[in-house]
Amino acid sequence: MNSGIYALDPVNGVWCRSDHKPFIYSDGDATETRLLAALRQCIDVSAQSTELLSCIADWPSEYHFSSTRHNLLRPFAFDHTQRVLEIGCGCGAITRFLGESQAQVVALEGSRRRAQIASERCRDLENVSIYCDNLADFRFDGKFDYVTLIGVLEYAPLFVAGEDPVVAALERARSFLKDGGSLILAIENQLGLKYFNGCAEDHTGIPYSGINGLYESNGPATFGRHALSEKLSRAGFRFQEFLFPFPDYKMPGLILSAPALAEARLNVADLLIQNSGGCHPENYQRAFAEDQAWRVVSENKLLPELSNSFLVVARSDTTATQEVGWLAKMYNRSNRRPCYQLETTILRDEAMTLTVQKRRLFPAAPAPQNEWLKHVAADCTYHSGSLMLGTIHRAMARQAGIDELAACFAPWLRYLTMHSRAGADGAAHLPGNFVDCIPANLVQSPNGELIYIDAEWEAEETIPLAWVVSRGILNSLSGCLENEALKGLSNGQCITRIARFNGMNPSEAELDVAAELESRLFTNCFSRVRATSASKDNLSQPVFGYYRLSNNMPGLQSELEWLRHELSRVKSTVSWRITAPLRVAWNLLRNIWRRNSKP
Repeated sequence: MNSGIYALDPVNGVWCRSDHKPFIYSDGDATETRLLAALRQCIDVSAQSTELLSCIADWPSEYHFSSTRHNLLRPFAFDHTQRVLEIGCGCGAITRFLGESQAQVVALEGSRRRAQIASERCRDLENVSIYCDNLADFRFDGKFDYVTLIGVLEYAPLFVAGEDPVVAALERARSFLKDGGSLILAIENQLGLKYFNGCAEDHTGIPYSGINGLYESNGPATFGRHALSEKLSRAGFRFQEFLFPFPDYKMPGLILSAPALAEARLNVADLLIQNSGGCHPENYQRAFAEDQAWRVVSENKLLPELSNSFLVVARSDTTATQEVGWLAKMYNRSNRRPCYQLETTILRDEAMTLTVQKRRLFPAAPAPQNEWLKHVAADCTYHSGSLMLGTIHRAMARQAGIDELAACFAPWLRYLTMHSRAGADGAAHLPGNFVDCIPANLVQSPNGELIYIDAEWEAEETIPLAWVVSRGILNSLSGCLENEALKGLSNGQCITRIARFNGMNPSEAELDVAAELESRLFTNCFSRVRATSASKDNLSQPVFGYYRLSNNMPGLQSELEWLRHELSRVKSTVSWRITAPLRVAWNLLRNIWRRNSKP
């Protein structure tokens, strides 16, 4: 219960204090007004709401409405017996997830409008209470099993006083914990690999500002692993368990535990191949193939130091044990329908065997009425080896020519051909469980054998070979840096060139059928379908989405798109919003000077 200094605002559903100090953090008036309006118009505001997915139009709405954010806390077992304090709940995305776990949730947010948005997101959850207050001033009777600081600690210098505001914020958070309670902390790594790769620092919007240590003394700041661990220790958190979310803590598709990095049988680099990029516009311009760099980083035992983000479980008790007992957790990072969202866990059993366990996140969610593929979620043994996808990505990274690149697909295409049979239409067909037999799901064992893993989709009848070939090639090239050999090629031309090099000759009609089937799968699987995934349109699209406007203006389109995202990112930073009054005053004085200086 609260300490009596807060009164419930019946209109906004937020507990407030009369002497609350204004809070300057915001995503912008227009953005937050739009978020609140979207929540009010949606009937379903739950974690798996497809209505909210339809409201995603840009990065802020993606960040606040995407259920991918919840993956960060899915490994933890919250239940109705526990009390959770969420410090800096923002617009309530994580609050909603915590509330649906049945835990008793107290969510603290300094901004009145953002607290109102969080309250709207949790409007049907009686176990959630939203408080509007600053961490330094917050008063509450009782202690909590968990306290969370997710994307909050880096802002401590702006809102917490003390010789070291970060340590002071951590001490304040610890004061709310029960004996044996845990702090859950998520923060960017100052030395994250993506920052060395040219991505703008998340808070300043300036590339390399964190790496160069250019943080302002009273502005947001992040830390490397060693510096963060020291601050936790100084705040009294003597037990610390570091986890590593990828591509970062905001939209994680993969979370690695520390024991995973020491398990020789686990190919961590392969897990990172499809989890090293992200949804944020910053990913459009990168200097090197990050998925390949992670392989070298892993081999040199530097992943804990260069992980883009940290997820830390910390306690005061030195006798505490690890919170997690698994090696890796993987999640669907797309806008899949809830009925198809899975959690994949890699763990060691009592016999020290590596196993893969599948769990449906929303087992009661209904499937679409026009479902035409069976969705499989089966446990299995982990197969050591290397993904075929890695071979293709390495060829792309070294700017391999079209023939060398096509040769990388040869073992997979031979594997498909070996399992294909002529269908009634005269074209080659594959068994119905080969829908997902693409390079991303083929492991090459140490003896060279190809092993088909993660067969998630299964058709009742045979399927065209050309469909699997098409989807496998396009999936394999997705997310790679531009390759000069493929510039100027459409998706259809690329498929044809690679297939013909390997002795296949798919007809235009077969590729059209493949495109139609892929569009049908997308429509069935996803709540929102990209326009370019529809039918034949995808075959005519360029292999690289940031293709030049014309041969006379090389690179202009990608540069313009990057500049547009850079401008949007800078305008969304705290420093831009803080200095807004100064810019207004400067423009006013400049206009007055110009008028007075006219003859």
